[in-house]
Formats: sequence, C-alpha cells, structure tokens
Amino acid sequence: MASFLGVEHAVVVMLIPTAVANAWMVWANREAASEARHLWPMYLLGVVGTASGTWILVSFDDRWLSLALAAMIVLYATVFFAKPDLQFTRKFTDRANAPLGLAAGVLQGSTGLSGPIVATYFHGFRMARTTYLFTVTAMYGLFGATQIVALIGFGSFTLERFWQGMATLIPLALALPPGLRLSARISHTAFERSVLFLLLVVSIRLVWNSFAG
Repeated sequence: MASFLGVEHAVVVMLIPTAVANAWMVWANREAASEARHLWPMYLLGVVGTASGTWILVSFDDRWLSLALAAMIVLYATVFFAKPDLQFTRKFTDRANAPLGLAAGVLQGSTGLSGPIVATYFHGFRMARTTYLFTVTAMYGLFGATQIVALIGFGSFTLERFWQGMATLIPLALALPPGLRLSARISHTAFERSVLFLLLVVSIRLVWNSFAG
C-alpha cells in the first residue's frame, strides 16, 4: 500500500484494520498473557518511540521513508537466512527489552512497519505459538493506539482517511478467519518464506518508486 499511496497515507489508513486485527488476536490468545509480563519495559518504551516516530512520519519526505522501509525489509531477510536458529538468553533479553522497544516504536511510528525488528527479536525467544502471537499483537496494538492519538494531534488522521480505513474492515473480516485456519495447516517454514518473498518484492517496488519519483 505504501508503494501506491505513499508511506504516511498508507500508515494512517492501515491503523484501523491493524487495530482491529491485533485486538482480535490478543483476545484469541489471551491465555498467554502471563507469559508476557517480563516484557513491560519493551512495551512502555515502544509507546514512547511510536510517538517520536510519528513526528518523523509527518515531517520527512516519503522518498526517504520508503528507502528506510525497503532497507529494513532487506535487513530482516538477511537475518532470517543468516540466523534461522537464533535463540536469545534471558540475561540478554532483560537488558535488550527496553532499547529494542524504543527502536521498534520509532520504526512503527515513522514507517508503519516494526516487523523487521519485532519479529526477529521475538523469534529469538523461541516462544510457544500462542505466546508469540499474544506478545507480538499486544505490542502492535499499543503502537497503533499511540499512533492514532499522535496522528490526530498532528492533523494527519483526516475524516477521508478514517473512512478509507473503515472500508478495509470488510476484506479484513472476510479474510482473517480463513487465513487463521490456513496458517494452522501449512508449515511454519513455508509460511515464513512466502511472507519474506512478498516483502522483498515490496522492497524492490519501494526503491524503484523512490528513484523514479
């Protein structure tokens, strides 16, 4: 979407369906909430980072944001292939949670995509499936709520964009339930590689649009 509408416009429009999807996933995996208590510094600093990143979103040229987004995707792909069995120790994560949360929040606020850092970091925990889903979607939910408030304050969350976001709830409602059922049937490796391939295609388009524009 960012490659067609621009990063800022796409981030604003996608906040509503993302918030709904995250709330849905948090509720579906709520039994894992107790396993995420040690991550509160990451969540707290992530909120601070999101507010700061939102200022970057509304202040910088879309071209540079697009290039940054493409670079993060490539970095994610590199880490994925170089360290597929990476696992972090609890000593390391206790120290890294807060700074990683801040960095993820800045990326989420400025580009709408903190996945390259969040997914890679949480993957290193080697969590159970429900715990992983809860921790990731809870973090994205906090990011989204913070960004909605910040964008309203900056005047970027216009009525037109609000209704565009609401319109995306229709395909979301149709696609999310069967998507969840499908994800339970395919292998984890096949899922990761297909998503990674799609992200790399998007990164190429973002770089192309940045220089073509």
